[in-house]
Amino acid sequence: MSDNLPTTQGAISRDLIKEIAMDIGKEVSAYIEIMYPEAVKACSSTFLLSLRNHTYNEIMAALELTDEQAILRRLEDRRVFRRRWKKTWKALRERDWESVRNARDVPTPANAPMGDNES
Repeated sequence: MSDNLPTTQGAISRDLIKEIAMDIGKEVSAYIEIMYPEAVKACSSTFLLSLRNHTYNEIMAALELTDEQAILRRLEDRRVFRRRWKKTWKALRERDWESVRNARDVPTPANAPMGDNES
């Protein structure tokens, strides 16, 4: 951890921390809306709200930890999770789902097994 971190005179209230986290979430959403308007238009109407709330939740979850080792573990866990999460979604988006639907070995309502007493 950096030795240049500012020190506080006392504990910061949880309400103030929540306001700071929400402000950061709003700032990130505003930045994306201003810098990438076409991307925002292509998304659902709740995209910016979701982004704001996700940012807020991540900040609040990170602030629950005070032990340096726990913080380092969380950072590593988050890094690993992001890598796997992105890889999974990339594979799902690149999959040719039409060929999956048309495959004969994929059960459909018409050819799905009905249990032990099939005729």
